[in-house]
Amino acid sequence: MPEPLRAQPQDEALVKARRRQIFLAACRVLARKSFHEATVRELALEAGLAAGSIYLYLQGKDDILILVAESMVAELVESLPAIRARARDDPRRELLEVMRTVLDLIDRYREAFTVLHHEVRYLARRPRYREALDRIVGQYFSAVADALERGRSAGVLRFEDKRSVVEAIHMLCAGWATGANYLRNTGKETYWREIAALVEGRFFAHGETVSSGRED
Repeated sequence: MPEPLRAQPQDEALVKARRRQIFLAACRVLARKSFHEATVRELALEAGLAAGSIYLYLQGKDDILILVAESMVAELVESLPAIRARARDDPRRELLEVMRTVLDLIDRYREAFTVLHHEVRYLARRPRYREALDRIVGQYFSAVADALERGRSAGVLRFEDKRSVVEAIHMLCAGWATGANYLRNTGKETYWREIAALVEGRFFAHGETVSSGRED
């Protein structure tokens, strides 16, 4: 079974740069029109690539969804070492830092994330994409779950079912994109303060609070 994303043998750095180029182009296209209105040719032109050459990286339009998910999660994963260093072995602060990073990513690529969030169930029903999607989703949820597990072991985070908690935290962050119309008069910082307070009030042991360490 072929991989959803493929490329001819090339320099690894070039392949990574081209995927990034296509991802950013996809975000711009999806900010203007729906996924179903967009075409691979339009995406290639937006990325500054020849229409035919984009098929070195995508087999079809649905691969754009995998590329968007893969690229956003890669940015989160790359930020984890710095997050853990700032958290200084405090899983509560680490959890809030991860959430804030997710929220910032969603804000940065808001329209593309909204499309992905809407289409992911359709994608998951297609066997060709299931393995890649499971891998990407697993990396994303591990970023939250690892902090939760460390916090529970240290006695500073409390919850019963990890999968439910991870999903709840994801939905809180995702709401910034999926509730865009309802939140059109709400600033990102206001939204952040509210969802952070919800997490602190529900999961932190003994009603403790801790600063996320983020001023932006």
